[in-house]
Amino acid sequence: MKPFRVWGTLAFLSLVWGTTWIAIKYSLEGIPPFLGATLHFSLALIILAALALWRRTDLRLPPRAFTPVVSSAILLYLLDYGLIYWGEQYLNAGVTAVFFATFPLFTALSSNLIFREERFDRNKIIGVLLGFAGTLVVFMEQVQATRFDARISLASLAIILSALAAALSLVITKKFLSEVNTLSLTLHQMLWGTLSLAVTGFFLGEFRAFELTLKVGAAVFYLGAFGSALAFVLYYQLLKKMSSISLSYIIYITPLVALGAGYLLLGETLTWQTLLGTGIIFTGVFFSGGKRARKV
Repeated sequence: MKPFRVWGTLAFLSLVWGTTWIAIKYSLEGIPPFLGATLHFSLALIILAALALWRRTDLRLPPRAFTPVVSSAILLYLLDYGLIYWGEQYLNAGVTAVFFATFPLFTALSSNLIFREERFDRNKIIGVLLGFAGTLVVFMEQVQATRFDARISLASLAIILSALAAALSLVITKKFLSEVNTLSLTLHQMLWGTLSLAVTGFFLGEFRAFELTLKVGAAVFYLGAFGSALAFVLYYQLLKKMSSISLSYIIYITPLVALGAGYLLLGETLTWQTLLGTGIIFTGVFFSGGKRARKV
């Protein structure tokens, strides 16, 4: 993948994932969290299966890939997305973005300390810290306005745990599944992840209470078709060309996309804190980018 395609794909993923926080909020207006995530990824599975059939993709996994596929799927879908959906019931998008901005730090720590996969050098440390600091500056007003009672604190902890789960899944995928075809990998992971979400939703009784409106249905379609089916295939293609630490920095860009969309489409105001935080974030990404961002 050529450098301009790498950065173009990153920009596209930032655009899509920067708007999924809002789409998740919309879907929660009519569908409980684990059921909403189940419908989201069920749609994505149908689209990916049709694509695999059309392309006649060999979906067989190497013999040793089954365990890392299932473990990474449980981490990514049940623990990451399941907790994000659950936590966003009680948190606004900005506060959610701040707590999920711990994802690159968890990615760096798990990659370096647990799996001994990638060296966490000085530039990456500075980049991670600057990115988190910038995200905190951007959403400081929302954090300060949030009353952290027991339920809100539990939701905040859930988002932090979701970031840890996503980081572990990313590093497992990078270390053990880099040679697996991206479409096949995405399908297998999503299948096990969706099953785990559906079982959880069933035991929580969520299938008995939901309201599928046009707005909610559109949000689920957007999340399934663009936020997952297309985005995950592209994401795993990038993972073959970039280090997991560098790729994790995308989480600092997506909240800025959401803010920019609000400014352009909804007439929302951009404060000096937003501009300052944006500058800090891009400084962090630049500091740890360059050739390191294209590490195979």
